[in-house]
Amino acid sequence: MSKILRLGPIVGVVGRSSKVDEAYRLGCDVVIDKSSEDLWSAAFKACPGGFNTIMDANGVSTLKESYNALAPSGRLIVFGFHSNLPLGQAMLNPLEWIRMARKQANMPKFDAMDLTVSNKSVLGFNLSFFAEEREVLSDMFDRILEWIHNEKLECPNVVEIEMKSIALAHEFISSGKSIGKIVVTT
Repeated sequence: MSKILRLGPIVGVVGRSSKVDEAYRLGCDVVIDKSSEDLWSAAFKACPGGFNTIMDANGVSTLKESYNALAPSGRLIVFGFHSNLPLGQAMLNPLEWIRMARKQANMPKFDAMDLTVSNKSVLGFNLSFFAEEREVLSDMFDRILEWIHNEKLECPNVVEIEMKSIALAHEFISSGKSIGKIVVTT
């Protein structure tokens, strides 16, 4: 979508080398594979003046550096906290919940004066809370469908898993090996 809106350069970040080709296929100009290179060195090489927009789904592991990598008047859009949460069987371990609380305590705080002086913005976004915003979402959804219909927007790889195998779907997404989207079917 960023390409369609003429934003760029589009820099994607993946956690496995097996995901690089899909990121390029979906329109990235640069793909950083953080399993084989330092994320922030590669980011500053790709965009030395800083980024106009950074969309961060990781949480505590990247938020501070994401903010630092913004250009003046840049926007940090936070839409997830992947690195804050325990995964798989560890989720049931009480020690993981203590670690999660420690991560929450170490979450970066953003100073209102610094935001004003640097003209930077930090925004939060959670699609789940838009359930009642049908009118707003309808317009956006219609635009996305139009882009797909006109072949302007490439859809990500989709893996379908039946509801009876929901544990497999959860294991697959938690493994970090999935590429694209996982759809549970009934």
